[in-house]
Amino acid sequence: MAVQIQTEKQVQTKMQAKVTGAGAPLVLVPGGLTGWLSWEPHVERLAASRQVVSVQLLSVEYGLEKRKLPAGYSLETESQALAATLDELGLTGPLDLVAWSFGGAITLDYALDHPDRVLTLTLIEPPALWVLGKQAPRGPKYESALALSKAIRDDVSEAQLEQFALAVGLSPLGKRPSELPQWPVWLRHRQSLLNTSAPFRHRDDPDRLRTFHRPVLLVKGTDSAGFLHQIIDSLASQLPDAQVVEMPGGHAPQIASMDRFLEQLAVFQNAAHGQSVPKER
Repeated sequence: MAVQIQTEKQVQTKMQAKVTGAGAPLVLVPGGLTGWLSWEPHVERLAASRQVVSVQLLSVEYGLEKRKLPAGYSLETESQALAATLDELGLTGPLDLVAWSFGGAITLDYALDHPDRVLTLTLIEPPALWVLGKQAPRGPKYESALALSKAIRDDVSEAQLEQFALAVGLSPLGKRPSELPQWPVWLRHRQSLLNTSAPFRHRDDPDRLRTFHRPVLLVKGTDSAGFLHQIIDSLASQLPDAQVVEMPGGHAPQIASMDRFLEQLAVFQNAAHGQSVPKER
């Protein structure tokens, strides 16, 4: 009997995915620490009127299973896995994509590679450093994040987790991350941060942004890291159809200001879909 041997190129890596609700599909791509857990409160509300697809980043899946990342792991590894997952689910038509943090950088790469599959794109504080071109990222939080990306190797310590939370603005001003109620959850997910160097290593052509003619909502969190705001401002200046909103919550405005975020998201997507937003009674 003949045995078919799959080469590395033939093996397609896919993300874990959960589908909830019915209606027009909406894809949620999470951040690189707690993964799809961070979207659970949003799924419960969005699934009342949409088919919500939540995906899990490979790095979070591997981190929870305490496995090393695949050889050659990169941001493109995640972007290609997202494409393969949506293909497997039959979601090849134009989609509403919503993504946070590292997931935002991944989803931006996916969107630029597949503009015909994007209806709207919402990015919350993506660490897409390449969009800055020759502009150097600024500030002590950037320097701390860069140093951390070089220091993390096979294991992530509690101190490195704390450094990450402070560097990206997850921890409110004057608060140590270990004092926050989220800390035990972050601690369980800390191996996910083996992905920390991926955004720093990723390269792309900023000219691709100018040819992306899809509506884009860019979300800033007040008191987040300055370099992440710098990235959003750069995206806003280069994307042909982008708007920026800012709300409280540091690096997690969609969580800290969930009601406002969901309202802004609905207004943005309905406008892009050519629909009016019903007034609240």
